[in-house]
Amino acid sequence: MNKLLALVSVIISCLFWSISFSVSKILLNEYSPFELSFIRFFLAFIFSAILFYPKIRKTPLHWKYQKPLFIAGMLGVTLYFVFENSGLKYTDASEGALIVGSFPALGLIVEFLTSKEKIPMNRLWGVIFSIIGVLLIIGDSGINLKFNNLFGDILVLLSGLMWVIYNCEIKKVNHLYSHEVITTFQMLWGTLLFIPFLIFTGIHIKINLPIFSSLFYLSFFCSVLGYLLYNYGLKHLSVSQVVNLLNLIPLFGAIWGVIYLKETLSFLKIIGGISIISGVSLSSKK
Repeated sequence: MNKLLALVSVIISCLFWSISFSVSKILLNEYSPFELSFIRFFLAFIFSAILFYPKIRKTPLHWKYQKPLFIAGMLGVTLYFVFENSGLKYTDASEGALIVGSFPALGLIVEFLTSKEKIPMNRLWGVIFSIIGVLLIIGDSGINLKFNNLFGDILVLLSGLMWVIYNCEIKKVNHLYSHEVITTFQMLWGTLLFIPFLIFTGIHIKINLPIFSSLFYLSFFCSVLGYLLYNYGLKHLSVSQVVNLLNLIPLFGAIWGVIYLKETLSFLKIIGGISIISGVSLSSKK
């Protein structure tokens, strides 16, 4: 029963995150990438601080304790979403979602470069398939002279680099903190670190029902609830099972982009997406 509930939890979190590309793309018509990131994670911090208050109220605030949380917020929130939201400003939501599917393979490349252990052949082939998929998606934009899309694709890939570095850093210290503390304080630091970017754009609060509901969805469902469901699943499922389920994000993300934003996927992008998903599935097998 626990495994079934865990499976459903991870699938729901993947659905939340896959829809976020289309929601963010719509909100980027109203806000700059920096404004959207700041508002999203400011609200997420408020929600998580209220929900997790009993578990975080005695959290030490001295620098030695907070430094790893600061780094987590800088990499996993600020820099990640500066690149991702800036990328989505230029490229299609469906295209960005497909590229995000290559991030686990990007992590394997870093592991290969930093580890002395021999990488299994299936993981190596998985990385190769994922790289081919990304090149097909980016190459399609170049061939069709969609230079805005090409620039956006590169920015989304850079967000992947931040994701990989974030995971490497958080692995070193995640045994020292509870999930509630990591979630709340990385959102706090990440939100504060967006402020210097706002010097260049300012911040404009626009309130109407569609905008508010979209911001609430990103901050609560994607940033708070999605994280909780994902980590519940991680407690009861193997890492390989969870990674395989994460393949649903680019798949559903591309579908939402086509349905809600009326985006189109060329033959090359479809083949590229299949190659990425196949690569990550292959590399996650033991």
